[in-house]
Amino acid sequence: MNKISGLFLVVIGFSALLSGCLSKLGKADENFQQNYWTTSIEQYKEEIPKTKDKAEAARKTYNLAYSYYMVKDYKQAITWFENAEAAKYGEAHPELLYYLAEAYKANCEYEKSLARFNQYKERVPGDKRALNSIKSIELAQEWQKSPTRYKVENVVQLNSPNDDANVAYSSKDNKEIIFYSYRDGATGKEQSDILGQDFPDLYAASLDKKGKWSTPALLGKEVNSEFTEGAPIMDAKYQTLYFSRCGGENQKSGCQIYMAKKNGADFGPAIVIPIAADSLAVAHPALSPDDKTLYFASNMSGGFGGKDIWYVTYNKKDNVWEKPTNLGPEVNTPGDELFPYVHADGTLYFSSNGHIGIGGFDLFKAAKTQDGFGPVINLKVPLNSCADDLSITFEDKAERGYITSNREGGKGKYDIWSFVLPKLEFTMHGKAINDSNEIVPGATIYLVGSDGSQVEAKADQNGDFKFNLLPNVSYTLNGASDDKWGPEKFNRKKYLSSPSYEFTTVGVDESKDFQQDVKLPFVPIKLELPNIVYPYNSADLTPETKVILNTFIKETLIPNPTMSIEMGSHTDCRGGADYNRKLAQRRAESAVKYLIEKGVDPSRLKAKGYGEDVPKEITKDNFKFVPKGYEATFPIGTVLTEAYINKLSKELQEVAHQMNRRTEFKFLCTDWAPGKAADACIK
Repeated sequence: MNKISGLFLVVIGFSALLSGCLSKLGKADENFQQNYWTTSIEQYKEEIPKTKDKAEAARKTYNLAYSYYMVKDYKQAITWFENAEAAKYGEAHPELLYYLAEAYKANCEYEKSLARFNQYKERVPGDKRALNSIKSIELAQEWQKSPTRYKVENVVQLNSPNDDANVAYSSKDNKEIIFYSYRDGATGKEQSDILGQDFPDLYAASLDKKGKWSTPALLGKEVNSEFTEGAPIMDAKYQTLYFSRCGGENQKSGCQIYMAKKNGADFGPAIVIPIAADSLAVAHPALSPDDKTLYFASNMSGGFGGKDIWYVTYNKKDNVWEKPTNLGPEVNTPGDELFPYVHADGTLYFSSNGHIGIGGFDLFKAAKTQDGFGPVINLKVPLNSCADDLSITFEDKAERGYITSNREGGKGKYDIWSFVLPKLEFTMHGKAINDSNEIVPGATIYLVGSDGSQVEAKADQNGDFKFNLLPNVSYTLNGASDDKWGPEKFNRKKYLSSPSYEFTTVGVDESKDFQQDVKLPFVPIKLELPNIVYPYNSADLTPETKVILNTFIKETLIPNPTMSIEMGSHTDCRGGADYNRKLAQRRAESAVKYLIEKGVDPSRLKAKGYGEDVPKEITKDNFKFVPKGYEATFPIGTVLTEAYINKLSKELQEVAHQMNRRTEFKFLCTDWAPGKAADACIK
């Protein structure tokens, strides 16, 4: 019969599934040729010490190493590949270096693997596999440093010392599953010479209210047989089971896909779905969300590599599945693509050793497009590992499910592992404080999100506040307080609204607690704005002055809508006093006019030209506006009167005149409302 080799149902391949149909061969080399890895391992270990010819012993040592490699015992494979290398087998067979490098990589020994791949690349420079493997090692090291947020755990209750794989949900509530296992107690009585395990059967398990899995139980004999069963999947209504069977009733078939209807607690007769010739391998069924397309892996002709992913569509009128179609080179490679799975959102997931990955087989995904699927994306660490990661199943649209992997930490060789993407949790903590870093109890903190959300919170007696945030949203945070100065009759607020603080959860892929204190400035009697200047003998606003006024609107007037202000303009003492007042008045009115043009309610504003009547007093608040280098000359408490200025040197007089030419905003009313005069609150 046609013997099909290569990786397939778990790792070893269709030949593993068919091994029960092949006669056992006595010699190590013959068993090696038949891919009976377990048998050849035992026989080579007996033969090698008895082989006197050194070249022949080296060849058998290499074959022993390769047999260990094929059963995924990488530590033993490394030992025997190195023994073969020491026996100089690699001098004429550079592929030894390639497989030794792959074994090191699968054992997570990346530096040793990289060294061997570079040796192999020098010997066989045209082999792209080495270049891809070197790239995969670089990716492995990078992805291990920055893994995705998925959490992966071994499902101990489902696994056995043998291989367990390929979970499929079998109930609407996702509390029941079917998977296949090589555990002892299979329906068939034969044992694989390839894996040294019983042929796999389909098993079922259910989850109780406490979240504990029941002991896996064999499905009925209508589904399980003396041959190999695996790779189950249920239709959307959980009424029809699709699975792979290799061997077949006539013991001449390769692998085919069967279906069985639900029949009470079990399933009715298994019926083959005719897709390809009996001698070919057709396995690993997967269904589209509407059940109209059946995806599978096969080695049929017309593909791009060893095993490709194909699909057939259902013709309801004729009750047949149409001619198979290859998914094409976007998905398929010269390597093997196995275990397709179609997510509820239409995304294709599969395993491959042809696309660049970090293990032997990695898990990949490709979004549905008009023409097929693509681009292909590696699922990275921890869904992938340096070992073989073979199949993935999601719980409907939830970001959790199961994978099959032979990574370190398992119970058997291949185990079932659960995965979940933990929910991202974002919070914001902070304190409401004032300019002196004292707490402001009772302050109202406002949070506005780019998604349109608006929430507020009150700072507690310790000034603390907290918000829960959403992923992928940008936020603006600010605060205000109703605290007032002195007796209530003065009706003057103690604090201005805080500046706005901006932060975002967009692109943040780890849960995070943001920390941000909100500072509420004291309401000043006067607020001086620096660098508001006018052309000589003019009230026209310069472009620079408009920028400053725009900032004042944004940062002070808009966040404090109950504040009314007086715009006060001051000149130096040179020139006539009456002229200076009139010039200052025009300048103040010019600024007020600009604020009105920008949307500020006119009744909030009052223009006042003081001219030279109110000399500047250097205070704690405006000391920062003293020109640099003159701080010692004009200390806090200095009043820039004409008499004071006249005593200064010519240079210092100019500096003092410059500081007297200023614009100040006086806060008049802190409870202003539309329709009230700007100074109606003055007491």
